[in-house]
Amino acid sequence: MALHLSQYALPLFIALIALEDKSLSMTGAISAVLMAYIILITQSIYWFLIILVFYAIATAATKWKDEKKRKKQLIQKTRGPWNIVGNGAIALIMAILGGPIGLIGYVGAFATASADTVSSEIGVLSKSRPRMITNFKKIDKGDNGGVTLLGTSMGIIAAFLIGLFSLIIAPWYILPIAVFSGFIGCLADSFIGALWEDGKIVGNSLTNFLATSVGCVSAMIISILFI
Repeated sequence: MALHLSQYALPLFIALIALEDKSLSMTGAISAVLMAYIILITQSIYWFLIILVFYAIATAATKWKDEKKRKKQLIQKTRGPWNIVGNGAIALIMAILGGPIGLIGYVGAFATASADTVSSEIGVLSKSRPRMITNFKKIDKGDNGGVTLLGTSMGIIAAFLIGLFSLIIAPWYILPIAVFSGFIGCLADSFIGALWEDGKIVGNSLTNFLATSVGCVSAMIISILFI
């Protein structure tokens, strides 16, 4: 699929902004641009716009009250290539797959990535201490596997926004699918964090990869069973 000049320039422009505000490292920006071009070539600008929505949501959540997070040493470090792979590899596979089921899986993956990022970044600002998802015991803010009502609620809203913008290329049912799959994927991320990441079995990027896989597959299962 031929790309217009503006479509070539857009990923580079976003990457430069990310480099400027130090949300992405140089290798992270290069990875993101390559992923964006593959999606633009295999699909369309509309699929890429979902990435932009995810980036906007994730950036806003990360920057929200960042000084307060910084003082409590809860600030998110600059994201590198493995963060890009963890959050975007499954969506990239779905874009290459294409078709209606590929689009649904794509949205499910990004709904999960958005919900997980927002729930983590906003959840640490909750006035109440998080609870471990496996046993609901109170734990410290920033610990793996912790959930808060604030973080979970904001994560659901983030998944809703991904579904809402996905309506430009998908039927109405993509909205509830995005919300449900984003929620399930976000819970999966917390469980994986509590059971495996906390035990040093997996790292954060692999946790994100597994969680977006769960969100992707759950979205496709919902569409097959109920749509």
